[in-house]
Amino acid sequence: MSINPVKPPSGANEEAAASLVSFVVDAIIDGVMKGHYAPGQRLIAADLAEEFNVSRAPVREALHMLAGEGVVELIANRGARIRRLSVGELIDFLEFTEAICALGVRLATGRMSEVDSCYTANQAFQRIEDAYTRRHNRDFVEALYRYHIELNRLSGNQYLEFFYRRPYIRFYTILLADLTPGEHWEQYILNYRMIHDMILSGDAHSSVISFVGHIRWVLRNMRNDDSA
Repeated sequence: MSINPVKPPSGANEEAAASLVSFVVDAIIDGVMKGHYAPGQRLIAADLAEEFNVSRAPVREALHMLAGEGVVELIANRGARIRRLSVGELIDFLEFTEAICALGVRLATGRMSEVDSCYTANQAFQRIEDAYTRRHNRDFVEALYRYHIELNRLSGNQYLEFFYRRPYIRFYTILLADLTPGEHWEQYILNYRMIHDMILSGDAHSSVISFVGHIRWVLRNMRNDDSA
């Protein structure tokens, strides 16, 4: 049975073929985010084709695309496997996404005078609160990712939204759930409540300072936990 409830696109033309590849890419990433696939796990093209009800051709192309994104490693004569990332690699990734997300925070804050923007931001933040209540790391990190997706969309910057939706961003982000919040749940949610309040206030300078300060705190925790 497919792990993705969305049916694969139909059609035989070039556009439909590209859609099938995108479908498989998204399905694999969604599988990682939902815990169906784990770092180090082998991915067999024939099994994936059956699982997603597609031919092997779009699966092979999707695996090559994901290899280019740094999500999977291609193994000669053995298919592919989900990449494992070191703590150092995840720290580098978080430093990189800090810059992207800080821009989204700043630009979205400037749009909070619009009622629809406030509603969207509040709805996205409620999912963070719900995940925090359940204390489920993966759900919590995914809710944070979805929150920034909405902020980037509200920012009005099409490139910002495009890059943050890249498969490798989604993949690397969910792997952070193995390291964070860790033992810091209370401070983590307090930090994000403050960030959210600053965004809603329309004070772009304070919202960015709050967000960057939070990320620097997370990075310190990750480095300290890794060296312990």
